[in-house]
Parts: sequence; C-alpha cells; structure tokens
Amino acid sequence: METVPVIYQWHLDISITILAVFVVYLYYKIAGLKHQNKFFLFWVAIVSFLFVECSPLHFLGMHYYFAAHMITHVVLLLICGPLIVISIPNKTQLGEPKALQRFSLLLYRYPWLAWAVGVGIMWFWHVPAIFDASFASMNDRFSAIPVLHAGSMLLAGMLFAWPLFGPFKNYHIHPLAGIVYLFTACISCSLLGLLITFAPLNTFHYYVNLNNLMPMKGANPWGLTLKSDQQAAGLIMWVPCCFVYLTGCIYLLQQWFASNDNPKANIQKLKPSITNYE
Repeated sequence: METVPVIYQWHLDISITILAVFVVYLYYKIAGLKHQNKFFLFWVAIVSFLFVECSPLHFLGMHYYFAAHMITHVVLLLICGPLIVISIPNKTQLGEPKALQRFSLLLYRYPWLAWAVGVGIMWFWHVPAIFDASFASMNDRFSAIPVLHAGSMLLAGMLFAWPLFGPFKNYHIHPLAGIVYLFTACISCSLLGLLITFAPLNTFHYYVNLNNLMPMKGANPWGLTLKSDQQAAGLIMWVPCCFVYLTGCIYLLQQWFASNDNPKANIQKLKPSITNYE
C-alpha cells in the first residue's frame, strides 16, 4: 500500500477551527471591525495557530516525532499567545472595557499568577503520565482533548504575556520586574528541556510505541532515532524558548533605560491610578 507523502497531510480539524473562530469573534467583539494597525499581528497569530494544528507539522507530531510536537508547543506559547495580547487595542469599540482593565490590574498586582498559570500549563502537559494519556485520547475521533490541549497552550501564552504586553500600558509591570519574570521563566524552560533531553528513552511511552511501529510503516520522514528525537524535543523546549525570553529581557532593559529619561513617567508607571476601576 502506497503511503501519502507527509507534505500532503493537511487536516482541518473541526474543533480547532471552532476554537479559532471563537477567538476571532471575541477579538472583534472587543476591538470592532474598524481597521487598526495591530490587526495584522492578530491574524499572524491566528494563521500560525491554524498552521501548527492542521498542517503536516501536526501530523508528524501525532504519528512520528516528539520534536515536531514540541515545535507546535513553542509556536502556541511564544508566538500565537503573545501576539494576540499585543494586538488588543487599548481603545476598543466598547471604549475602555472595565472588565479588561480590572483583569489587567489583577495581573499587575499579582503577576506571579500569570507566571504560574503560563509556566504551569506548559509543565502540566509534559508530565509523562498526562502526556501519554492525552495522546491516547487524541486518537479518539470524538475526544475533546485536542481542542483542550491547543486552547490551554494558547491561553498559557496569552496569560503569561499579559503583565508585559497587555492593552493598558499603565498596568505593565516595571521593566526590572519584567526581566526577573522572563528570566525565571527561562530557567523553568531550561529545566524542563534538560529533563526531557536526558530522560530515559522509555519515559514517553507514546513515542516509544510510534518508534517501534515505524519499520512496519516503512517510513521515517526525518530519519530520527528515538533518542535523537527526544533530545531534539528537549533542545527545542530549552534553546528557542530561552532565546525568546532573553530577547524580551533585553527589550525590557532598553525600556527601563529609556524610562529613566522621564522620572515622573516612571513613578506614575509604578503607581497607576486605580480609583476609577474599583
């Protein structure tokens, strides 16, 4: 039986499509249909989301390689989620929604909540027992796990980015606090990446089983062994993620130096007015 080349393995999953449509609906409900400069970033996020969830990359992650699956995680966490947050305008069709302001204020006061949820969801899906169980459920045609997995990763990226890039600049945490925020996330990603890279080869049973089936399939698209695939997955979690976090640290450091040129603005940033929203 002739196998279909991986490049043709596109699949528009209905639950993923509904999730994308729902996100688009919420965004335009808030921002309105009037063109704004940040709309482009939003659509880059949506297209990237659909690409990693419906393209041959997703097929490779489901049927062959841990590394391909890890690329999907990085895109959802560090590209799609943050871009959606950055694209939310501070002046919306609803004026300045108090719900968004209160939410921004909450994460400004307690940024560790956003950090814990963002990093915690990432760690949760990589616990070996949960990882294997979720993949087993994903093969069920009527399972809600695929959309829950993709949606939670997207939400993790959005929540993590909100205290830094939310729509209201007065509720961005101080640049120096942001550097600590990102650096500690970098350490967390490095630790997770190291654990995956050097974990025993039977840690993630789903990919062990796939590797055993590859000779029967007669295909190994990237030519990776089980060991090299797991090491690549760990390095993808480790190196690109930390590169993004450290790039953010450099950006925030530049913002801090720039803010020192305007001490009054810097003080106001540290103490945003909240009387109108309580």
